[in-house]
Amino acid sequence: MEWSRAKKYTVIALIILNLFLLCLNVYKGLDTRLGYERINDLTALINLKGITITGSLPKNYKPMAEIAVSDYNFDFVKLQNIFMSEETDVKRTDEYNSVVFMSENSRLSVRGSGVNFTTVKKNGFSSESDIRAYTDEVIKKINSDFGNYKFHSIEKSNDSYTIRYYERCKGKNVFSNFADFIIKGENVAFALNYVKIGNEINESKNIYAADEAIYSVIDEIKEDMEKGTITNVELGYYVISSSAGGEKYATPFYIVKAGGKDYYVNAYTGECF
Repeated sequence: MEWSRAKKYTVIALIILNLFLLCLNVYKGLDTRLGYERINDLTALINLKGITITGSLPKNYKPMAEIAVSDYNFDFVKLQNIFMSEETDVKRTDEYNSVVFMSENSRLSVRGSGVNFTTVKKNGFSSESDIRAYTDEVIKKINSDFGNYKFHSIEKSNDSYTIRYYERCKGKNVFSNFADFIIKGENVAFALNYVKIGNEINESKNIYAADEAIYSVIDEIKEDMEKGTITNVELGYYVISSSAGGEKYATPFYIVKAGGKDYYVNAYTGECF
């Protein structure tokens, strides 16, 4: 009988403990979630400075860890096949720490972590969907060799299109690993930056919330424009070098887009550029 009672009390104690842990996890989740009151306070303050916000802000700001990265050695032959497989009479030259491939209509250059390509598409593009089909196909070929680039945005300005892709890591964009197309008529300009993303290297640390990131960058925005609109705020990663040994890490960063310009805020320190 006493054993039966002890077993019953143990089960009850475990249930109470699990309920307590559940409530604690819910509280911690709420403690790292941006509430409407803070968003309203932010909106009111920046409106006084002549800045408005469209769209939503990242709500969660749970602790995040840095991620190790390393330089990547591009395979020049594969890059030539990706971008210039249909070109004839392609010539390679080495100049100023760059490898350059040139044909009559195209130029491909590789230097460090960057790849640049320009070409003329003689038949041009008939529509925005035609442009997306072309850029998606190029990115598909790149991802088959290196990277995990995903479509991010397409913007039209006058008669040109800007299409951006980002490397994805742990469900977030790596802002410094980008692939950008600028297409105007028959002319295509492409720029890519890539470093290899590794594993998390330390414990997760507290990060700034999205409203704190905007507070950090609002003065810079005001210096660049009297009145402006913040059109996009995202939380992701940006690759920076440590001041000590020069190692590179993908560090949590916010990107704040205003007036067609990108502002980056270190989610650990609030420093911006």
